[in-house]
Amino acid sequence: MDEHRIRHRAYEIWEQEGRPEGRRAEHWERACRELQEEDERAKEQGAEPQGLAQASADTGAGI
Repeated sequence: MDEHRIRHRAYEIWEQEGRPEGRRAEHWERACRELQEEDERAKEQGAEPQGLAQASADTGAGI
């Protein structure tokens, strides 16, 4: 899973919860869980998980 996506989602969670102190690990784990579920749903629907699609775009793969 793409670390950048996890970091971004964890930051969103942190902001939504009012920027609490001392819950970094909890937010990171929740972000991992949510993104994994999102990727699994996308896979079930036949779409490429967002992290893989972004990695391909970033590296120029497939060109």
